[in-house]
Amino acid sequence: MLSYKLYVRGYYEALGTRYLELYLRDSVLGYVRASEILRVRAARVLDIGCGIGVGAGLLSGLARQYVCLDIACGVLKYANYLPNVDVVCADAALLPIRPGSIDYALAINVINADTDGEQILREALGLGARVYAESPRAVDNELINRLLRG
Repeated sequence: MLSYKLYVRGYYEALGTRYLELYLRDSVLGYVRASEILRVRAARVLDIGCGIGVGAGLLSGLARQYVCLDIACGVLKYANYLPNVDVVCADAALLPIRPGSIDYALAINVINADTDGEQILREALGLGARVYAESPRAVDNELINRLLRG
């Protein structure tokens, strides 16, 4: 698992803003769907696996507090420039967030059922927050539905 996490970290750090070319559409649509379901205005939001901060760019102006969390520390420099955004470099499978300190936890295109997706979801659920997650892969969404809506 450690080699997988190191691979993911290196991949996204090397990708940088090229992330937008590959994943922008799916990311924006995911955050828009989340914002239609959740009431993020004046809420405390944790964006798990935030990447370069697409969600922060869309939602941080509405939230009382917006926290971007990613295992790839280098990509957080983009979100760090946004107002009302705090950044945390950490493994989502071991969240360094106090339970009760967040209203919503978002995991947009982050959950991977083949690796640590279940652990990430269980960590998010352990915060006592409402968790919204989605993935472009059916197998990931099956895991999400089982744990969150099950």
